[in-house]
Amino acid sequence: MRSAGAVTYTDAFFAIGAFPMNRCLYRTLFLAGFLLPALPAAADGLYLGAGGYLTDIEMESVSDDDITPAAFVGYQFLDSNFLMLSLELGYYDLGAASVSIDDERVSVDASALTAAGVAYLPLGPFIEVYGKLGVGAVEVESRFGDLKESDDSTEVFGGVGVAWDIFDTIDIYAEYLQFDNAVDSKMFGVGIRLDLF
Repeated sequence: MRSAGAVTYTDAFFAIGAFPMNRCLYRTLFLAGFLLPALPAAADGLYLGAGGYLTDIEMESVSDDDITPAAFVGYQFLDSNFLMLSLELGYYDLGAASVSIDDERVSVDASALTAAGVAYLPLGPFIEVYGKLGVGAVEVESRFGDLKESDDSTEVFGGVGVAWDIFDTIDIYAEYLQFDNAVDSKMFGVGIRLDLF
């Protein structure tokens, strides 16, 4: 019997559903946060990654390029000679831009929390190409002078990339991603992926 005021994981799961915005994605992230560590160890199982991206953003009269960071954690649950499949949770800075219009400063800043599936196709012992498809909880903050607005939405994103296995547990990757959001973010980046076990 639990004491009054005690909160269980079930309570937290359904409490997330009380917020209509991004409900499906938040529940997915919540469940994946518990399921990923519980998955059995395997070759190329749990991994971490991070990279830097050249990001092109466009929103009405605001358009610019920005250098942005990203980080992700994933689990490769299928590893064969012909196909590898992974699930990833990530954070992507989608860029910031600003311009002056009629002596007023107009700016936009965007970021996303993501959940995605990744399919890898090995081209040899050290190189693999991959495709990534998922959904992101996207936050876009825009400002016109002293007026500030924030827009939250759940959007689809996807991309393609190539990875080089330089050590048994370290990969270097290059990828192109596109987010279908208010700022139409297009990203090209390079980074590193570290297999934990």
